[in-house]
Amino acid sequence: MTDVQYENWLADLSAPRVLLVELHHADGVEYVANAPYISRPGDSAKNRIYDDLLASAVDISTRIDGLIGFGELALVDDGEITHWAQRAWQGHSICMYLGGPDWSLDDFRLLAKGRNNGISEAKRGVLTFLMSDESSVLDEQIGTGELPNEAGAVPLVLGHVFNAPAYRVATETLTYQASYLPVSTISAKDNGNLVSHTTDATAGSVELAAPLVGTITVDIEESHNTPALVVTWVADHYGIAVGDIDLPDYLVGLHYSGATTGSQILSDLCAGLGAYWYINALGELVVRQHNAAETAGLMLFADDIVYDQISLSETESPWKSLTLKWGRNPAPLTTIAAVVDDATPELASRLRREWQESRSTQSVDNYPLAENAERDSVIQDATDAATERDRLLALRSVRRELWRIEAFLPPVEIGQAIAVDHLRLAGRVGRIVSIARSPTLSTTALEVWV
Repeated sequence: MTDVQYENWLADLSAPRVLLVELHHADGVEYVANAPYISRPGDSAKNRIYDDLLASAVDISTRIDGLIGFGELALVDDGEITHWAQRAWQGHSICMYLGGPDWSLDDFRLLAKGRNNGISEAKRGVLTFLMSDESSVLDEQIGTGELPNEAGAVPLVLGHVFNAPAYRVATETLTYQASYLPVSTISAKDNGNLVSHTTDATAGSVELAAPLVGTITVDIEESHNTPALVVTWVADHYGIAVGDIDLPDYLVGLHYSGATTGSQILSDLCAGLGAYWYINALGELVVRQHNAAETAGLMLFADDIVYDQISLSETESPWKSLTLKWGRNPAPLTTIAAVVDDATPELASRLRREWQESRSTQSVDNYPLAENAERDSVIQDATDAATERDRLLALRSVRRELWRIEAFLPPVEIGQAIAVDHLRLAGRVGRIVSIARSPTLSTTALEVWV
């Protein structure tokens, strides 16, 4: 079956659907379904039996804020699977495949992949599992090693970072480490004044030629210096597949002096770029900038909406100003070398404060309660910061609304542009920011941002 044929089948809301579920555990795999199914002798997994034990459809919800949720997975237990409660399920994979009752198993497509959170209920007639998405792995701390003398974790640096701290890691030499990852360059400074040193790029460290007068800080260039490269590094570190990445090619930098996680890095990256990330149902990392929709890729007609299931759930005031913070200084200095203070007062000022700021205003006279917004960003370039500031400000030049709709729809995607031909929305174009759907039912609950 081709991809086009499969998409056409999904679009036929009257077509019968079979959900196959593969439940992995410590000692093997169990195969269940919402209807009796046996694979064909010619399939890659021939004559595999999927017992029709799935008691109810499994709802899958995806949101623009990075959260994905799965409904409980309830199995009918007539006594034949009571012993399953003793197995080690937690942390093992759950894979769901969707297709037709008369299909070859090889034509079924992976619908969702998650992790088993263990049994939530085991009683007469039912065995229930909790299922979580693959993003939980991103909450595991990134191990960078420890600095000597209980000074904490070795800093994690990604991209271009200005004035980061460095920590002495040797007693016999003036060696200071600033990065867990290998770097391209490090420029060492004493109270802001550049000093002679040698660099060990692989170790992320420097060795000074003379003792310090004051405080050592460093400017760092590490190779993951664009949003897409940061996302790729996080995905590679956790062994996650990369899906769609739609981000600008800004110069960025992130610095963590303590323990951090992949989810924290992705959230910090997205916060100042008007972006969002999530692990999709197939276990792929998706990261995109949030943009207003101008041209609809999908039309939703009034007849497709479940009766009276369209409502305004939230309004967002426009912004009359935006201050975008950029070029973070992880180690602001209180004492600056006189040569820096005298020769480059602008640099001296930057060394003393944590953030650079890019601010702009716009006229929103019709909205007296319009916001004065402020956002932190990982952007490291003034032109990039001004570009993103103006983009975000324009995005919030009008009031925005969030609408909840339940409709008869084939599968849709987060971020998809949709026009709603209904009196309440008058054909306005918006973006889908939340989807909740059962794979075997025909209705979809949407949240649309317009």
